[in-house]
Amino acid sequence: MITIGEGSMIAAWALVLGGLARVAGEIIELLAGRHTGPSGLLAALGLLLVVIGFTGLWTDVRTSRLGRAAVILIAVGALVFVGVAIWSVSQGTLPIGEVARTPQFIGAAATTFVGALCLAAWLVTSSVYPRWIGLVMSAAIGLSLVSSFVALPSLVQPLIDMVMALTFIQLGLSMAERRKRHRADP
Repeated sequence: MITIGEGSMIAAWALVLGGLARVAGEIIELLAGRHTGPSGLLAALGLLLVVIGFTGLWTDVRTSRLGRAAVILIAVGALVFVGVAIWSVSQGTLPIGEVARTPQFIGAAATTFVGALCLAAWLVTSSVYPRWIGLVMSAAIGLSLVSSFVALPSLVQPLIDMVMALTFIQLGLSMAERRKRHRADP
């Protein structure tokens, strides 16, 4: 049986691994100059791990409506994006411009964006984790979503997504450190 503290450490490392999977997928995309099957599958895996990671924030956000909304909205949005990524790969890895016009993508984008704004507000007002993580993550999520709908050079979105992935990694490392400190305190 996994205790709350152990579950939180698993969640923290899921965020780190999810961020690393996203970075690897974006590197593949940059090298290929477009979305590919492997980059799409790494994005799906990374987002699934991020969802697991965000569940570990629940103990930190349980007293904040804003924090709870952030965790729920980002988790739901990321899960829908996982489905969209898997669907896109199953269709021969569709161009992002085509995928971005689907109702599922638009719904996931709106849900994730609102969740990111809630997360930024919670992180800035709670001081549980470094405030900059919320600000950078929200800006990166917003820019990533905008770049899905606006024709930008093929280099831009993968770089934005890497920044977002690095914030997931930093949040996971901060979560792991916080859990270690709490275990060490009697």
